[in-house]
Amino acid sequence: MKGKNLFKIALLALVPLFFSCDEERLEEYPVIGDIFDVNNGMRNEEQMERFVIGSYLGLASGTNFGANMLIYGDVISDNIFVSTTNDGYFLTENSLSWIGDTSFGQYSALYTVIQRANFVILDTNLEETENVKKLKGEAKILRGLAYFYLAQLFSPNPTSGVNQEYGVPLKLELYNPNHKIGRSTVAEVYAQIVKDLEEGTVEMGNLDRGSKTYLSPTAGKFILSKVLLTRGAAGDYERAASLANEVLTSSPSNYSRIESANLYDYFTSTDVTKSEEQNETIWEVEQTQVNNLGVNSHLGAFYSNTGAHRSLLARQSFYNTFETSDVRRALFNTSGTPASDEPKGVWLRKWPRNTAQGNYTMNVKVFRMTEALFVQMEALAKAGQNAQAVALLNDFVASRGSAITYNEGNVLDGILTEKKKEFIGEGHRFFDLKRNNLPINKGTNCGGTRCDVDANDRIFVLPIPRTERDIVPDMTQYPGW
Repeated sequence: MKGKNLFKIALLALVPLFFSCDEERLEEYPVIGDIFDVNNGMRNEEQMERFVIGSYLGLASGTNFGANMLIYGDVISDNIFVSTTNDGYFLTENSLSWIGDTSFGQYSALYTVIQRANFVILDTNLEETENVKKLKGEAKILRGLAYFYLAQLFSPNPTSGVNQEYGVPLKLELYNPNHKIGRSTVAEVYAQIVKDLEEGTVEMGNLDRGSKTYLSPTAGKFILSKVLLTRGAAGDYERAASLANEVLTSSPSNYSRIESANLYDYFTSTDVTKSEEQNETIWEVEQTQVNNLGVNSHLGAFYSNTGAHRSLLARQSFYNTFETSDVRRALFNTSGTPASDEPKGVWLRKWPRNTAQGNYTMNVKVFRMTEALFVQMEALAKAGQNAQAVALLNDFVASRGSAITYNEGNVLDGILTEKKKEFIGEGHRFFDLKRNNLPINKGTNCGGTRCDVDANDRIFVLPIPRTERDIVPDMTQYPGW
């Protein structure tokens, strides 16, 4: 009927595939047959909450932060390689051999998150109660996070000075199949991300859902610090350092950096009281016995030496950089690695196959407090405050049991080296290299193709899928693809 555009959300079908919620949460947020009238807006606050939860469903999918976003961040870098003993997963990414028509699912999956958030942010039907304001703020943080990763994947680095007209499309209206827009500039996209995160953090207020499987105002500040560190415009590094310090020193009591003595249990313990919902965690994707990403998607299926698709390994040369006194060395496992690899790799223990709740039920840690320290250190170094940055770095390195020391002259290199050590297997390295305009130098285990990639190579900007380019006449492909 003309003038009556109905949008039906089928979120329930997504729950067992892309998100983990227990039975209680399914009862709390029923979604069967939820009809949304685009013209007239939300019926009530409960419906608005369902749309917010729907955004989380999208972020937590196997395509996004449940699995592939983290795996790509390591495989498309010098961190992790796919063993020659494998069953076919991530070979294209490992060999850096995709083409311009290769479809990376994050593009559509993240825009799905954005569209669900838009329905909340743009609603004018409900009275703006305190709860509605907080929900809209939460939706802005969700949208800002989705756009941040779209920009990092499908656009050039803001500080590269290269092809800055190739941002991603800013879709900031309610769903309209007839409105087909092309790319915004990189600067315009980052301005919108900053705006969403600034406004969202303020509007969300003190909303606390009682679980690290939801984003929070602390998460909003942390993500904003990462965005400013990446954008690198005038004043951004100083502000990124300040925000990261605020996250580290002024967050609620359930946010604090992990002690080195607890790091091993945090990643490996089958006792979820030691490995999940910890103070170190800013945001994690929940996995339960009832609902989890399972044998074909969970990180444990690929990283664990007992996983169903075990094939993701660290390079031996990197493992050898850890001193025996470094507590992070224990997070590697040298036994039982495939003999087919030359040189042989090393397993990670960070993503175990099981917990006491069963196989593939370990929550997926996405953001943690220690990263806020690395944001602070990198931002300080880039703002010219090397003495403060190196003091923080050497304190951190010593706390992990390492005798290595850095000086002001090599502080940025040291920060990136130690971040690689701290976060290997957690999906950071691709973004760290790209943000710093650094090349990929794999050295060994190159997947039969390229070992070295220049910092300005097209590999650092994923191609827009052909389906999107066919639908949107103004959509331009990134140069080289």
